[in-house]
Amino acid sequence: MDRFRAMIVLDSSRFSSREEGARPLLSQVFRRTPISLLNFISQPTRAIVSVLGVAFALLLIFMQLGFRGAVGNTATIVYGKLKGELVMRSPDYVHLYEPRTIDRSWMNMVASHPDVAAVDPFFIMLHRWQNPPRNEKCEKAPPDGSFRTVGMMGIQLDLPVIVVDELTEKITLLKDPDAMLVDRATRAEYGPENCKLFSDEDISKHTEMGGRKTLIAGHFKLGTGLATNGAVLVSDVGFGKRAGIDVRQRASLGLVRIKPGKDPVVVLASVVSWLKEREPRAELAVQILTMDEQRIWERKRWLNETPIGMIFSMGVALSFIIGAAIVYMVLATDVASRLPEYATLKAMGYAPVYLAQTVLQQAWLLAMIGYVPAFLTSMALYQITSSLSGIPTFMTWQRAVGVFGLSFLMCTLAGMLAVRKLLKAEPASLF
Repeated sequence: MDRFRAMIVLDSSRFSSREEGARPLLSQVFRRTPISLLNFISQPTRAIVSVLGVAFALLLIFMQLGFRGAVGNTATIVYGKLKGELVMRSPDYVHLYEPRTIDRSWMNMVASHPDVAAVDPFFIMLHRWQNPPRNEKCEKAPPDGSFRTVGMMGIQLDLPVIVVDELTEKITLLKDPDAMLVDRATRAEYGPENCKLFSDEDISKHTEMGGRKTLIAGHFKLGTGLATNGAVLVSDVGFGKRAGIDVRQRASLGLVRIKPGKDPVVVLASVVSWLKEREPRAELAVQILTMDEQRIWERKRWLNETPIGMIFSMGVALSFIIGAAIVYMVLATDVASRLPEYATLKAMGYAPVYLAQTVLQQAWLLAMIGYVPAFLTSMALYQITSSLSGIPTFMTWQRAVGVFGLSFLMCTLAGMLAVRKLLKAEPASLF
């Protein structure tokens, strides 16, 4: 109490300006006692606990946004490696691993457009994988013959539409329809020999996929999505034998490569109108988007239309509410314990706005200081999550700036609620 009143005496020097004449505004600012800072550090234990509480809430927001961002990242991993500026897909398209099929006659028709260089087929679906014989050294390995869902991709060997450098020299390994390449991003639950990931140790091993005995001819690195924890690549012939479709007649997607120097958006509009003129029912049989539009569509679908995306969005909102509640309890408790001091300031002529500003400044201190450990800890956890799960989780500048803004918003709202208690501070409470 005595220390706080000493602050009042120091800060009250601004009132002497009426007797000594108006001083420059800058000198008055520097003479003013930082009450909010002194309130914050007057009780170190409470300050540390308060900062940790805010940091924890912000860390929750960082992690929820990180997981939500990972959902969007994994949704477009494969599209990011496909050749083509336009994508032809079925009107019944659900997501990448459940695309339905389109008649390749539409692809041939689009290929004849003057602005189109070529239309390449791409095949993809979810299929059943049976684990290879179990390595007894792998304590956590699944039992022999257990089944998993795997993402099966197929390409024409003379038209390799997946842009992965190491595939160039491995494509010939798929000439055998019963051979496949395994994505090294496939999880350990699919039974790799070294118990961690597929490698050269697994080459020449056999497993069953789609009811057919299949040889592991090699491996490559692309990345899986949330629809499956494993992915493999086969030839178009091998895909047809396992999917039960005639790959000469139907395809999962048509990847349209346009001629150099053409704008994909302009070509898309031209192709759509040209196709409708030639065949009015084309709109009911096939959809065409730019590759950028398809990536955005896929990302939005996983973020806004699937339970996993909505869960992380709700997690961000709940973390924000938790953080605001923590800051409110800290500030409300501090204001309640200092009501006599605030009443003294009001008795000396300080306006309620000035006192409210003091509380908000204290809230902003919590926002800034709590942000630092939350940011650093989230960076470390992102790295750990990526290494353990294989899901790309990383910090972006948009997320860093966004959470910093949320931190200030959260603490400002809590501070404004705590100010209500401050309005109860009356000089009469001193007596």
